[in-house]
Amino acid sequence: MLGTASGKKILIEQLEIHSMRFAGRLLGLPALLLGLLGATGPTLPLHQFVAHMRAAAGEPYKYHLVATAHERVEGVDVTLRTDYFGLAFSTRVCQGTLCTGTFFDGHKFFAINLNGTALPDSSNNERFIRGLRTINSGIYLSPEFEHGGGSLIDLGIVQYSGRTFRAVGVNAVDAQPLTMYVDPSSYLVTYVRNWDGAQLFENRDFRRVGALLLPFALYQDGNPYQRYDTREIDGGPFSPPRGLAMQLNGAPLPLTMLTDSNSPVIPCTLNGIGTRCLIDTGNSGFSISLELAEKLRLPSVGAFEVRGLGHYATEVVRAGPLQVGTAFYPQANYIVLHDIHRYGYDVVLGADALASLPVTIDYSNRSVTFGEARWPDGATQVPISFSNFVPILPVHLGDTVATLALDTGDESTINLAYEFYREHPQIFSATEARSVSGVGGSSEELIGEIPSVRVGAFSVESQRIGTTRSLRATAQGHLGAGFLEHFRVMLDYAHARILLQPRAGDPAVLPATP
Repeated sequence: MLGTASGKKILIEQLEIHSMRFAGRLLGLPALLLGLLGATGPTLPLHQFVAHMRAAAGEPYKYHLVATAHERVEGVDVTLRTDYFGLAFSTRVCQGTLCTGTFFDGHKFFAINLNGTALPDSSNNERFIRGLRTINSGIYLSPEFEHGGGSLIDLGIVQYSGRTFRAVGVNAVDAQPLTMYVDPSSYLVTYVRNWDGAQLFENRDFRRVGALLLPFALYQDGNPYQRYDTREIDGGPFSPPRGLAMQLNGAPLPLTMLTDSNSPVIPCTLNGIGTRCLIDTGNSGFSISLELAEKLRLPSVGAFEVRGLGHYATEVVRAGPLQVGTAFYPQANYIVLHDIHRYGYDVVLGADALASLPVTIDYSNRSVTFGEARWPDGATQVPISFSNFVPILPVHLGDTVATLALDTGDESTINLAYEFYREHPQIFSATEARSVSGVGGSSEELIGEIPSVRVGAFSVESQRIGTTRSLRATAQGHLGAGFLEHFRVMLDYAHARILLQPRAGDPAVLPATP
């Protein structure tokens, strides 16, 4: 839809997450040593020193660890739980029973929504997170670390902040190299720093947790940002987020679109009541109209802030089961939207419905099919990434390349973020203005025409394009249903791609030229 419902930002960032703001430059060992005052004297060989470190801290990489903390953010009390196992970690931030969070599987970073649905949310800092987790998990202490291609580098005895440390470089496979400052009296890691010294992370308040000695207070550049209430060893397995346990009962069934517009509104059933559902790639989860929530007398489970053209506070309710064709979804959290019933639908199906199975929108035959996995003949494959659960993809707007959000709930063709349009006014000239409305408010859209838009292997000629002044756009704008209706579109979140097959005989769609 025009604008995206996004959750209230109450995420307390862990060391691994907080540090994503930093993208360090690898300057090499000489740059590291410039700011350090060397100290002389005999030292243990590095392998013996690391053995002492292993004896002091234990081997935390062997255990499933759980940490909890309580914080107050923007006047709201939240509970934080982080599960760790090796390089992987999962962080949940909860306000009452509502939780959002993040997950790192050792290679990729994911965002987790209100229903536990996880989608990649790359910050381009996975190498840094992997390096930091290598140290925080103690994996560098494992004999397998160097056998697997990692290395430890002895940087000698150094002075920092009036104290003496043993500096050890940690270079893990597919990770950003980092430096540990180890207290030689305790053999514990006191500081962690990037090799160019741009940021400093500090561990304090070490406490015994079973066979381990773990820090309970974490600092960044001298400022406290996390103190754990508890850190414990969990005897159960580490479980990654799994989202909703969706079922496909029977062969995929095409559902007829119910409106005359290009909005993919289809029949569905919620709590046994027949209603209308919008397939909306611009929505981060499930949503329900205020009217239907009141009709079903759904219980409230928490508060939420909706943002689109405007913003307002609303509730989250529990509803379900949901059936769409042969796809069946269990009970889940739904964000209550006050302004969608007037558009002819009462349920919005976003990332929660799309994350686990392909969904095909056939604009030519005006149908939607859940679970169809056949590769369309003559289709082009376009890779997608995700930002706040919304798919984004590269689009050539004439000679300008933009990263646009794929938004099936937006009836417009192309709707640019106003700031991006101000930076690139050559993309189109506005020939008219109109009022538009969406979640949370209304605004003015400036409209023009662009000669050619290229996506994947196809160019679409003479397309309407606009920019909305107050739209909180994902990425640099939205690619809406007005553009997508030239194609049969398969949404394949699980493989991070969409497939586009041109409508037969559509004169606007041409093979793209390099």
